[in-house]
Amino acid sequence: MKQYIRKAISIMSLVFTILVVVSLLIDKDVLLNIVEFMLGVSAISGLLIFLVQDNESYSNSRVIMNQIIYIALIFAMVVLGDIFYKWDLGWLRLGFIFLLILAIYFFIKLFMYGRDKREADEINKYIQEKKSK
Repeated sequence: MKQYIRKAISIMSLVFTILVVVSLLIDKDVLLNIVEFMLGVSAISGLLIFLVQDNESYSNSRVIMNQIIYIALIFAMVVLGDIFYKWDLGWLRLGFIFLLILAIYFFIKLFMYGRDKREADEINKYIQEKKSK
């Protein structure tokens, strides 16, 4: 459980940082309610990390379906934010935000893959050292 919380907070921080930086680069004017909303989206995406974690007992189709559900939930939160905060984003901006969500998702997957690869390399190196003794 402790490891899950640590991983969820890590993903939350990464998503929040990316969202704020992209928002600053695009608008140069980040309103407090948008930052609060971004924090909420990143917190929920961090808590939903169980959907994208690779559980070895899941089939490939189940893993892919979980990842699609994860992306759809994040996009649904953005659409709800558009409705509740009356941002009036329009279809074009919502499409851009969807592409941004996909880019952030793939960046996080790449980041997690790199970290997992380093851990696997360290474990393999340790195993090779044990074998050579």
